[in-house]
Amino acid sequence: MATRLVITDLDGVLIDFHPARRLAYLEALTGLSGSTIHSSIWAGPFEAEAEAGAWPTGDAYLAEFNRRLGTAVTRADWVEAARRRATVPRPEMVAYFASLAPRVRLAVLTNNGSLLRESLGELCPDVCAVFGDGIVASCELGARKPDPLVYQRLLARHGVEPADAVFIDDSAANVAGARAAGLRAIHFRSLDQLRQALTPLLP
Repeated sequence: MATRLVITDLDGVLIDFHPARRLAYLEALTGLSGSTIHSSIWAGPFEAEAEAGAWPTGDAYLAEFNRRLGTAVTRADWVEAARRRATVPRPEMVAYFASLAPRVRLAVLTNNGSLLRESLGELCPDVCAVFGDGIVASCELGARKPDPLVYQRLLARHGVEPADAVFIDDSAANVAGARAAGLRAIHFRSLDQLRQALTPLLP
């Protein structure tokens, strides 16, 4: 079967993301304990709901973020804390996908909310240069990985059947969700492993 679309995750594949660095910066910024921040934002339903589209704009997300914490974190502070301090580029991965662009359509599917999606051009310009408007955050699709619905909605945007797409993620659960939606999927571990698994599937 011909592969028409290759979809990859963002965190853990194209970039490394370190939540502990994010939390440390927010502790210093707000004066709140890490456990308070974590329990209010990431341990409960808030972030998952945001990733599924509950707050459709970055401003709406940030207002709810501040309401839950009783803080006044600005957009610039959030971008610095939530991403810039916690993100390490993987230029070799971005270069690999750039090398595939002449052969196959590329997309990114990331579990993220609206504020991250609006800030991605600032935070990951190299990723945006390669994937362009193929980058989609789960909040734009009203569901999040590993729900099979999110893969189906992404494929519908591209007009591609599940059997004609390959999905790549470092999460076994997200890989299983993609397979449940009918996609071929690769559990990412390293660039060499990905290259060996993906090359036979490319046109």
